[in-house]
Amino acid sequence: MEGNRKLFRESSRNLHAFFKRAGKVWIYDELRFLDLEPEMLTGEFGSDRVQTLIDFCNANPEYHIISGLDGKVFNKYIPDASIYYLADKDNDPSLMVDLWGALSGEEFLQIGYAMVTPIVGKIKCGNDT
Repeated sequence: MEGNRKLFRESSRNLHAFFKRAGKVWIYDELRFLDLEPEMLTGEFGSDRVQTLIDFCNANPEYHIISGLDGKVFNKYIPDASIYYLADKDNDPSLMVDLWGALSGEEFLQIGYAMVTPIVGKIKCGNDT
């Protein structure tokens, strides 16, 4: 299990580095300031809202779209992806992260859940001092 946790941490670090390099715009208030309405507070857009992102990027070429599909995150627009983000830095379309490259999607989610649950539990219990 420790080997899989290490793979999970590595995938998570790679995703973070990818988002930082691409310049993922994730702050809800910043997106609202740009007149965009994400579906989640962390900046995710579903396929029903992607046309808004396309139109926005066409009018504002300093921005581009990040697409997520089947455990991979691409630094470009991919039609029919499951999730989209707005970004404002490196727009190299060859950038990509494969979250499930070393772990299956199910393993990735199980390990992530196992690592986060104790932290959330500790927060919910409050002051353990």
